[in-house]
Amino acid sequence: MTFSESRVQMSIGARLSTFYPITAEPANAHPTYGPGIDMGANVKAYLTVQVASGSIFGDDVEQFDAELFAGGQLDAETTLDDLEANATLFGHTYNAEEGEESHADDIAQDGGYSFIEQIFAKGKGTFFRATCLYKVTPMQSSEKQEADTRKRGEFNPKNKVVSYKIKEDVTRAWRKRKDFKTQAEAEAFINKIFGAAAAG
Repeated sequence: MTFSESRVQMSIGARLSTFYPITAEPANAHPTYGPGIDMGANVKAYLTVQVASGSIFGDDVEQFDAELFAGGQLDAETTLDDLEANATLFGHTYNAEEGEESHADDIAQDGGYSFIEQIFAKGKGTFFRATCLYKVTPMQSSEKQEADTRKRGEFNPKNKVVSYKIKEDVTRAWRKRKDFKTQAEAEAFINKIFGAAAAG
């Protein structure tokens, strides 16, 4: 394919943000998941990949050089600061009567994660890219609680920010992506991947 100055395709928006608790990890298959948890309107979803790199030398020259997937991190920012959802992510105790209680030995819940990007393509309009991460773990160090006093004439809401460690599943897969003409098609693809009911 020949690229030209008119070749433009880039992310211009973020939609939906859903966490799917892992219920089982069968051999030679992707995990199975419980119902999706709506994490709130998507503000940001920044994904970075971590690698293990190395070189092999012989006969006084570099024979081989490689970077291998060693994990990743998703920094997600959303509009929902919900106690029950937070308890699910970080392994805290929650019930409607007593609220949320955090313990020193709480362990974060492994799960899948999905979000949708709106992509602009010059001359073609927009389309939607579904991203599915097969296995992530909320990072305990990202659980923060911030509150500022309100000042006259100012409005400074705090978005919910959670970072997730990205891991490969037992099949060695860690991500699935596909582009669609409509958001509805992207959502249907995500629901198929996670085998989960609509987020609630």
